[in-house]
Amino acid sequence: MKFPFIIFTILPLLSSCALFSPNEPDETYRYLTGQGLENPKTVDIKNALMRDLSMAGGNYSLKAYPYTRTLVEAMSREKADLLGLPPKHIERYAKQMEKDFIDDKVCFYFEYEVLRFEKASRLENFKLALLDKEDQSYPLQFIEEDLGKQPGLSKVLRSGDRLPKWFGSGIACTKANPSLNKGFGLKVEPTFVQFPFDKMASMYWEFPEIKIVDGKEVKIHKKKKNYKSYRGW
Repeated sequence: MKFPFIIFTILPLLSSCALFSPNEPDETYRYLTGQGLENPKTVDIKNALMRDLSMAGGNYSLKAYPYTRTLVEAMSREKADLLGLPPKHIERYAKQMEKDFIDDKVCFYFEYEVLRFEKASRLENFKLALLDKEDQSYPLQFIEEDLGKQPGLSKVLRSGDRLPKWFGSGIACTKANPSLNKGFGLKVEPTFVQFPFDKMASMYWEFPEIKIVDGKEVKIHKKKKNYKSYRGW
């Protein structure tokens, strides 16, 4: 009979630890700029820079991350390691990726899942725009190769019904090149959103900027935008 007492004693302690454990530090700025990182992994960069958004009553699930020089270098390095390429091929691959996704432009990887509504099932059914720190908007264009892809289709069981779910992804770029280091956003506007939900939504990359003061790193926190993404009823 002592075991139940032990269990009920331990459970509150575990819950208490979970409630009071400190939040993980925001490393967005570090992975965005590459500051203080040595050969970071692609997966870690993407995880730090990925943002997600739910809209249309939870029927649309969206994800995105920006292409950065740090990310391109990591992708080039890892591909070279995988294929056993010599250094000159690594450099050539990295320069080509920088030309495609970095030089004089800003590019985003965009991923979507759409439940029920075929009207928003294709990549071309989404308009994207980069928002700079002043909320200035810069329209993004998907690359033609991605626009030509057919969306994937699966079935999802909801309340006893098997509903269609479309999914796809693509890369969109703008020739404008505002600095991202002080924060930015991505506005998403599907061509169809059912009533009564908002026809557009935005995801934001807001983070403390890191500056070196007296030889030490100091995080400069800024006031966040008054925005809450809609995540269903």
